[in-house]
Amino acid sequence: MRALVAALILASTLAGCEEEPLAPSAKAALADVVVEAPGHTGDGLLDSGHAVDGVHGQGAAAGNGDDVFSLGYEAGADDRVVLAWSGRRVRNGAGADFAVFENAFLVAGGPEAFMDLAIVYLSRDGESWVAFPHDYLADDETAYSALAEDWPGFAGAAPVLLNDDTNPVDPFDAAAAGGDQFDLDALPDEGEAAAIKAEGFRYLRIVSAPAEINPDTGAPFVHDPIGNGADIDGVYGRYLEPM
Repeated sequence: MRALVAALILASTLAGCEEEPLAPSAKAALADVVVEAPGHTGDGLLDSGHAVDGVHGQGAAAGNGDDVFSLGYEAGADDRVVLAWSGRRVRNGAGADFAVFENAFLVAGGPEAFMDLAIVYLSRDGESWVAFPHDYLADDETAYSALAEDWPGFAGAAPVLLNDDTNPVDPFDAAAAGGDQFDLDALPDEGEAAAIKAEGFRYLRIVSAPAEINPDTGAPFVHDPIGNGADIDGVYGRYLEPM
């Protein structure tokens, strides 16, 4: 499993493109449609509208306040949200193609962080889904690690610096914006994953990692003892085209 993920990540940095490369959209676009949110109540942190109303990071040492949609760990009940871009799809271009902004923050200046990790799935049609390659790399996968480097391919690992109101930096300048950057070149070159690499995706599903099974242990992914579910602030797409 680890060897496969490492190979996919390496391939994403080396892959060339025979076709004319896509240019970034005139402006990166926030996912603006909530397709599915089983935990939505409309109140406070359970208002799914917070996942599509802009990113409001508070810096490396602070969470994103109350402008997030909180997921839980109960599979099928409150563990997920599905987002989309109205009338558009996200295509594969140079570098990161989309970025997920969650609620991680550094503890005592780092390197450890408070994280509530999530797994990202992509779909062209809302029916067939492909998980973005991810793997938990701690030496003991039955124990939680607070080091972001142990969670490659997961969302919720990086603090959020971007604030669409007070710090409106480029969402794809990772150093300035923070967040978790994803490159479609890291997907496998087969099946539905290859189709998404070639054609792009319309739907993005975010699932709290502890609601899913770690294939290396056969048990749910571990989490911070005080974690209770990923807090989704927003998702930006970089290369967008009309459907």
